[in-house]
Amino acid sequence: MAGITNRAFRTVCTLWGAQFSFTEMISAESVIRNLKAVQKMLPRSESNVAVQLFGSEPKTLAQAAKIVEPYAAWIDINAACPVKKVIKKNSGGALLKDLDRLSKIVESVKSAVDKPVTVKIRIGFEDNDLDRIMERCIESGADGIEVHGRTVAQQYSHRATWDLKLSQYCIPTAVSGDIYEVSDVYKAIEISGARAVLVARGALRKPWIFSQIVQSRTPTIEEVKGMFMEHLKMQIEDEGEKSIYKMRQFIAGYTHGMRGAREFREKFMKIDSLDTMKNCVEEFFNSFLMNECKTNVVEWIEDSQSRRCCT
Repeated sequence: MAGITNRAFRTVCTLWGAQFSFTEMISAESVIRNLKAVQKMLPRSESNVAVQLFGSEPKTLAQAAKIVEPYAAWIDINAACPVKKVIKKNSGGALLKDLDRLSKIVESVKSAVDKPVTVKIRIGFEDNDLDRIMERCIESGADGIEVHGRTVAQQYSHRATWDLKLSQYCIPTAVSGDIYEVSDVYKAIEISGARAVLVARGALRKPWIFSQIVQSRTPTIEEVKGMFMEHLKMQIEDEGEKSIYKMRQFIAGYTHGMRGAREFREKFMKIDSLDTMKNCVEEFFNSFLMNECKTNVVEWIEDSQSRRCCT
């Protein structure tokens, strides 16, 4: 979720009910170089946020982990990212092709920090090699493992497998991949044997999914509007008014399934002024709130879909 899980979006997810979150992937080398961009990516006044590091050199990752440890609830080592530019640097998912290197990284980071260390992996690089990967991570001292149910080569194509038999391992585990609805959460836990579920792209598609999972509650349209405006406010506080373009990647999730959303999003994508963006959002949501103040998002979507079917 590079470029997405900044402080503003993490806070939104937490407000909706997310019980923990991860920073964007942070380069271990960037941490060592003390780049200003790194400071913006670290948690601030947040709880239960893991700092997610990537890299290929055990010593560098260990040094970086020690530096960011004060900001982190725990350290997460990324050995899952399928992006080509990360793979070319022998980082992310490339570590699954070199389990000796991955083991040394886990051992080095564990020896450098006092806080827990987890590893984010996929089931293999090209083929399913989950058993061997799990065993090496556990032997190296990992405190927990998050498993995405695809190979690195698959990237995000094909359906993620949840049949991972994670309960056989004597370590806390989490499953991820294709978690879009509340029903997916319970199915994934039951099928995988994991103790927890990671919601990634599902949170981008529907930010309030955590409210549905934790509180069994779907927000009203007014609450969704209010959260978007709060999200926008936090984005500007952190990165300045010029960063409002970053809200474009979230607007589809906030308006998914709503009548007129397609036309609204086309208009939204061209906005480059904060005041115009605020007015545009107010106008769009207020068109619903005139008579639908107590309607929640699911009810509105179902109602609008029904009306489209009837016309």
